[in-house]
Amino acid sequence: LYPLMEALADKLETNAPNSPPQLPFDESQPPHDLGVDPAFWVSIERIHSAAKAFDRELWAENRKDSIRVWEILVMTRSLSNMTAAKERRVKFFHQLEERGETTILKALDTLSTHIQWILVTGGEGMLATGGTRILHHLTGQFGGPYAIPAGSSLEAPNSPAIKSLTFCLRGQFVHIQAALTPHSLAAFWTALSMRLYDILVARLLQHYYVSTVGAVILSRDVEALRSVAMLAGDQHSHWDNLRELLTLYMTPPDALKSMLVGPDGDINSGKGLFASCGKDQVLVFMSRRVDYRYKTGQGLKKSVWANELLNDLGVQDPTDGTVNIGLFAAERKN
Repeated sequence: LYPLMEALADKLETNAPNSPPQLPFDESQPPHDLGVDPAFWVSIERIHSAAKAFDRELWAENRKDSIRVWEILVMTRSLSNMTAAKERRVKFFHQLEERGETTILKALDTLSTHIQWILVTGGEGMLATGGTRILHHLTGQFGGPYAIPAGSSLEAPNSPAIKSLTFCLRGQFVHIQAALTPHSLAAFWTALSMRLYDILVARLLQHYYVSTVGAVILSRDVEALRSVAMLAGDQHSHWDNLRELLTLYMTPPDALKSMLVGPDGDINSGKGLFASCGKDQVLVFMSRRVDYRYKTGQGLKKSVWANELLNDLGVQDPTDGTVNIGLFAAERKN
């Protein structure tokens, strides 16, 4: 059983394909396996079932006339022999579980690289839109999938990358659920939820800008991802935190102060997003608004409203220096 489990891990290809995915995927066809074939999860389940059957038949616990481990040990009337045998029994399962955890963690890594493949290589590769080119001219940087100009259509409920990704993840969930115990499923899916969050937030804070129209699509995308993440496990507060922060992109500049510190305008009131999400985190997210900075002959400059808001609140802009994206990881929200 040990080499079978190790062989499963060796067969996983953690690197995503070199060519970009053609989005959106055709949902009348089976979903992309994200690098983890459904047979992988069937094999995991069968190896664990085989281990339990092997143990049950080998020990034949309390089964008379079996002439197997349990009965032989009882016949010896040796407590030390029984203790040593039980220790080896536990050791067998412990070693198998360790190999299983290593294999399943590799599956998690494989799913993560393929999630990034769809969101980044696929989703961002589709951005040959006028809105993105306009934003690049104004800010000197590409805006990503949510820098959508005013007046654009909002008919599509989700961006093509998120629509395709959630389709694939729901397909994966069915196979994972059949293979793992409820406890293991919750742990695995929670870890995947955090990976998914970290990939999206890292792209948002390092590469994307969000317009008012784009915020509507982003909000729908986050809801779709959160819905998939909630299929198992209960530690998903990082998505609730993100939902709150998205209001920064839907609010006009003159209403931001009350949103940040509460209706009284007091930074020490314990109210507003500063209190619920943390001052620096809120300011970094706010800096991804398309209107936060603009392009000049001397480089990028903050908008007048941004400078006035920061001065009024008496706070420093953390994006004036280097931002440590690791501080925004999902594990810090749970």
